[in-house]
Amino acid sequence: MKNGYRKNYHLERKFHEYTDLRDMLRDCAAKYGDKTAFVTKVRDEEKKIGYVNTSYRAMLDDVNCLGTALWNRGFGGARIAMIGEGSYRWILSYFTAGCGLGVAVPLDKALPEDELDSLIKRSGATLIFCDRKFCKMVSSIAAREDRDLKLVVGLDFVPEDGVSILDLLDEGRKLLEEGDDRFTSVEIDRDAMSYLLFTSGTTQKSKAVMLSQRNLMSVNYYMNCEELFFPDDVCMLILPLHHIYGMGGTLVFVSQGLKCVFCDGLKYIVANMKEYGVTCMMTVPLLLENVYKKIMKGIEKQGKLETVKKAVSVCDKADKLGINLRPKLFKAIHEQLGGKLRFFINGAAALDPVVSKGLNDLGILTVQGYGLTEVSPTIASETYRYLRPGSVGRLLPHMEARIEDPDEQGIGELVVKGDNVMLGYYDDPEATAEILKDGWFHTGDLARFDEDGYLWITGRKKNVIVMKNGKNVFPEEIENLVNLLPYIDESMVFTGEKQNDLVLWVKAVYSKEYLREEGITAEELEKRFEDDLEKINAEMPAYKMIKHYLLSDRPTVKTTTRKTKRAAEMEEIRKELAERGIEL
Repeated sequence: MKNGYRKNYHLERKFHEYTDLRDMLRDCAAKYGDKTAFVTKVRDEEKKIGYVNTSYRAMLDDVNCLGTALWNRGFGGARIAMIGEGSYRWILSYFTAGCGLGVAVPLDKALPEDELDSLIKRSGATLIFCDRKFCKMVSSIAAREDRDLKLVVGLDFVPEDGVSILDLLDEGRKLLEEGDDRFTSVEIDRDAMSYLLFTSGTTQKSKAVMLSQRNLMSVNYYMNCEELFFPDDVCMLILPLHHIYGMGGTLVFVSQGLKCVFCDGLKYIVANMKEYGVTCMMTVPLLLENVYKKIMKGIEKQGKLETVKKAVSVCDKADKLGINLRPKLFKAIHEQLGGKLRFFINGAAALDPVVSKGLNDLGILTVQGYGLTEVSPTIASETYRYLRPGSVGRLLPHMEARIEDPDEQGIGELVVKGDNVMLGYYDDPEATAEILKDGWFHTGDLARFDEDGYLWITGRKKNVIVMKNGKNVFPEEIENLVNLLPYIDESMVFTGEKQNDLVLWVKAVYSKEYLREEGITAEELEKRFEDDLEKINAEMPAYKMIKHYLLSDRPTVKTTTRKTKRAAEMEEIRKELAERGIEL
């Protein structure tokens, strides 16, 4: 096994499944005590940087204080929303809601006011946490006559008609000292709705997913049994915390007693890696593919591509002898990423297998996971022991799965069952019945299992292109190949009509930065793309070949989780083609 992780650590012996979030936080406080859970960067009036370390014991104390204060104010059982930048206090509000106070309703900070207003109304939230950046928007929504919001809590400021989270912590501390245990002793129903999460649908109105303590804690346990962390790992949180993928990762880090730090922004990732000594990150393909492209570009510029290939070959042979040479031979590359990074977990979308294999070859353990919000969110994942680039690994323990109506290649819709499957869609029994049948969740993804039990996702059922000869084309498969080109940021495959037949097109969004760095024109890039597209087509059967392309500098229309809204993007493509006088 690459990366030096040949040993079976038998993680299932080390962990157990928690009954609920409060059970987990209490156990963490007892086991990890004064160990740092979260590091918060602060700046004083002179812009000098300092760091506030919150221990596991202090985190539980904060949850108890905040929950007690809000319970005393009449918010027991309430729907509790939170919106803002990723921070310890944002997580504190989420944890407090999930520890028996009520139902946590995390909101996407990238949404416009009208959409946020709609989600707040749909959720029935009566309390909202927000930071200064969103106070104006939240105040505007709270002032509307038909809203149920009764209290606005400022995470980093004092709202004009609300209260600061710091004041609530002081209130709760006094109440606890006086013996108030209403919050800390409240019974938590493991199977009731504790979290209400809104999906960012690519084609339709967002759905409200109801998740329970059992849902989240089962996935937390499964991940702890599969993914390898060490006590001194430092994990950087870069994903949006309102999304279950980002929060699910945070729960894993916390349950392992790790130190969590916050990223200052995407352009500061490498600087933050060095600043904090980051070892682990949960990421998305766009970030990893950019990292890999830059690494390979640097290797090529130095004329060391053949040297690196030979080093990888030497490392592969050494692995068989139980010797891990990668950290030493690729030290210079590791230094570019802060010097201590050892582990990437990728999710949200498929990672190109060339990137996955390439990073593992260089000694950075890189695994692909797969899931959806409705399954809290993980179904399958690669692990330190089981890597197969291009697959999404094996099913998590205790999950059941089947392929429905498989074709001759074994590809059909993936259907799953397990403790992680949602309770249903809030206030939408018809949509729930459509996707949940006899406890089986229909993912909407087309997939197959190979002979070793690895799961391969071939595309979304709704995205499949059926050619007029009856052949199926999975656009994601072709897009992954196009996206690997060093000058392409993203792409989308679509169809056009030609002589009563369908032909494949691709919109490829090129990097302006690449043009500047290489000192070439858009016209020169187009010729390069034509040559590369010809090579991609040469590896494809005739019905999968791209016949036409649109090379563009306009990014695709996306959801807030960075997935392309295909229907909306198709309208933009038609407009751009019309502007250029090109007929689809």
